[in-house]
Amino acid sequence: MNASIGTILADLDSLASEGDFRRKFARTFADLGFNTYTYAALNTEDIRGADADMLPSLVYLSNLQPVWIAHYLESGYAHVDPIVRECAEIRLPVVWNEKYRANTRTPDQAHMMDDAWENGIQRGFTVPVHGPGGELGIFSLNSDQSDREFMKFMNLLKFDVQTICTYFHDAVQRAFHVVKEERAPIPLTDRETEILKWTAVGKTAWEIGAILKISERTVNFHIQNVMEKFGVHNKTHAAAKAVNMGLISR
Repeated sequence: MNASIGTILADLDSLASEGDFRRKFARTFADLGFNTYTYAALNTEDIRGADADMLPSLVYLSNLQPVWIAHYLESGYAHVDPIVRECAEIRLPVVWNEKYRANTRTPDQAHMMDDAWENGIQRGFTVPVHGPGGELGIFSLNSDQSDREFMKFMNLLKFDVQTICTYFHDAVQRAFHVVKEERAPIPLTDRETEILKWTAVGKTAWEIGAILKISERTVNFHIQNVMEKFGVHNKTHAAAKAVNMGLISR
């Protein structure tokens, strides 16, 4: 590591916005030697609820390609991702590659892992952080090293990385708990609310347009406006935030 754990964690109390945390995470994990990161704060019951239409993350931060993030969410991979689902049950980190649980995967899990491989997500280190209120922080850190190099790398750093992730998750929870209490309601128009409700149950823009008797282009226009209001990069995350804020119900 280029910096001590103490130095890395020293400024956490000064971070307040999603942008602050995005920059901190990207810089820290890059310095540690990872190519990309993803952080999601969920509730363990949401992960266990296999029949849920979506996993409403409380916070979702990542520097993966937006195209892959949207594809992952819209394909419902969060419901079948074997690493995410295992994180609901375990407390220790997972080192994984494309062969992870290859002999016990369901067809859906195998498809998801193959898709990730083809999109450059081939090995990583995932850290679950369980909180007292049932919340679960998941850090998934990816590398483009060879499997052999990555195992050597993780043997040297895994305990430091787990410690850093634990403190990062706690900082996010504290920061966004305060923000959630103080944040003014985000104003949504009746049409935006209507479209978000259908988005939350998995309808496509074309299907929503047919239901509401408006064009697909108009649906996408309203979805884009909502995404800008919420400061998110895809419609699924926008719908999840709306659910969590009580603006719509599922």
